[in-house]
Amino acid sequence: MDEPPLTSFSVTHVSYDASDPVAYLCAWLALVPQILCVVYGTLIWSSREVEIFLMFAGQMGCEVLNFLLKRMIKGERPPRE
Repeated sequence: MDEPPLTSFSVTHVSYDASDPVAYLCAWLALVPQILCVVYGTLIWSSREVEIFLMFAGQMGCEVLNFLLKRMIKGERPPRE
């Protein structure tokens, strides 16, 4: 089966199937971690509360753990039908 041509999302380099509206939504959702970093940075800068910094540190800790686990547990992707 031929794969549909992928389109690059212009804001970042996220490839998605342009004919699928759900893929377009998922391309936007792929930006959520970057948006969260900007929000955390803004909140830390404006309020300077320790709790916000700890939430940001916890988020970054989860991202690092996720990155490491993905590299250690290399599971096969399910086949496309």
